Parts: sequence; structure tokens; C-alpha cells
Amino acid sequence: MSSSIILHIDDKADYFGLVLKTKSEGLVLGRPEGVSYGQQSSGSGGPGAKPILLREPCDLCGGDPRCVKICPTGCLSLEV
Repeated sequence: MSSSIILHIDDKADYFGLVLKTKSEGLVLGRPEGVSYGQQSSGSGGPGAKPILLREPCDLCGGDPRCVKICPTGCLSLEV
């Protein structure tokens, strides 16, 4: 429950996405269609935002984000 990122994979629909809770932008939704910021509109596909709202915002693990280090596919990166 301490993670600020939730991944969603739906093999049947060939869909994937993630939700990241940040201090500055609020929720960041990453999907194949692109990136959007803020609350997820109701009825949209992909992961629900409710579970992540209960978590603390990302603090970048003190400047060395673990999610980027352990991502098995290398698709997560940190842009400064």
C-alpha cells in the first residue's frame, strides 16, 4: 500500500495502463492513447483511480525511484 503507482493489465482486451499519484499534478494516467492528468472520468476504460487516492503521493524514493530501477521492460523512466 505504500506504492504511489498502480499498473493495470487486461489480457483479454490487450490493454495496459498505469496511474501515478503525484504532489504537483495529482493523478497521472498513462495509457496507450497517451498521458492525461487529474481525476479519471467515470466510464472510461482502464484502471480505477479510487485505490490510489488512499495512498501518499510519489516522493521519487528520495530522488532514486525504485520503480524505474526494477521495471523489467525498461518502459518506466524519470525525466527531469
